[in-house]
Amino acid sequence: MLDKIKDAFTSKKINCTMCGKEIEEGERFVANITMPSEKDMLVSRLDNAIARTANSVLCTKCL
Repeated sequence: MLDKIKDAFTSKKINCTMCGKEIEEGERFVANITMPSEKDMLVSRLDNAIARTANSVLCTKCL
């Protein structure tokens, strides 16, 4: 249980779905996310939530 809580607040790498480039801090990107139900709503760092729930992530080069 404690591991899940720690995992929710650690940084996750976000990679572009098309080219695989890692999104860096301060860089713009587009994420396609399906709105989860209220009980499945994530409460964590934004990068962690995007990495876990995004259907696709695109860097500015691949837009």
